[in-house]
Amino acid sequence: MADKTRPAVNIMLDKERRLLFDLNAMAAFEDATGKSVFSLKAASLGAKDLRALLWSMLLHEDDTLTLKQVGSWITPGNMAGIAEQLTLAFAAAMPESEGKETGPLAGKPPAGSSSGASEGTTSGSPKETSGA
Repeated sequence: MADKTRPAVNIMLDKERRLLFDLNAMAAFEDATGKSVFSLKAASLGAKDLRALLWSMLLHEDDTLTLKQVGSWITPGNMAGIAEQLTLAFAAAMPESEGKETGPLAGKPPAGSSSGASEGTTSGSPKETSGA
């Protein structure tokens, strides 16, 4: 059985990166927004929340990333695909969610984006990894 303590999901941004939803990501999101990630709703997800969520899940690989830098990787053309990968990362971290779409972005893409995977993101199942 794969190590479930550090499940990560691959995503293509400026380069291939790994999204990890852990306690550090939750805390970084709260620090940046003043909100709990569990209070988010896809229908009312704003640009700042999406940017902060992506940023917080990338910090495990590179703690020098800035919100502005990560925000420059999100465009209307790839927003839905990024939201999909964020949802997969959230689901991969939740033991009861195997095979189910859960989390703040499940169900609907952020306002102003189209549904489906976009160029610049990977698709498929969450990829579990171990180590940093």
